[in-house]
Amino acid sequence: MNQLLPVFIKLENKKVLVVGGGNVALEKLQHLKDTGCLLTVISKEFKSETVRLLSSVKEAKMETREVQVSDLDGFDLVYSATNDRQTNRDLVEYAKQKKIWINCADDPSLCDFYSSAYFDRGPVRVAVSTQGGFAGLAGTIRTILEEILPKDHDQELENLLEIRNLSKRKLGDPEERKTALKFLLSEFKEKYLSTDTK
Repeated sequence: MNQLLPVFIKLENKKVLVVGGGNVALEKLQHLKDTGCLLTVISKEFKSETVRLLSSVKEAKMETREVQVSDLDGFDLVYSATNDRQTNRDLVEYAKQKKIWINCADDPSLCDFYSSAYFDRGPVRVAVSTQGGFAGLAGTIRTILEEILPKDHDQELENLLEIRNLSKRKLGDPEERKTALKFLLSEFKEKYLSTDTK
């Protein structure tokens, strides 16, 4: 099996379609709502939580109707999250013909990309994926990592990023800059991430 390339995708102003209005679609929308994408959701019916979330997303479109495969035309990214297996298959087949990247919620083998379990710490985003194999395991590992790097270090991480940017402007020698940053990172690790309980 080929290895996946882990990437973070800029979705600002990209056209994203989510098909489905239930729990699975709601989970996908939680990840999409703050990306700045141009979001459209099509479903025969919507959970009230889904409607509430969409009402808070600027310019999100909600269409209450049955999806047609031709609805995928013009979209950059598609999530097929219906509870109808055949509809999901039809959407995948059409998306692949049109070279549109699609995530099929009920069959990881048909996905062009996978969602991940993630969390943010200041400027750092940590994501965990099992390549669609076991979302619960990814979520458990994310929880463990969140405990290792608790939220109260967000400001320190922001400061490190600011210092790094400042060092690029102030320290002309790349080797000197590298040495200084390695020292700062080792200090951060020792102070905040050390398991030494003395």
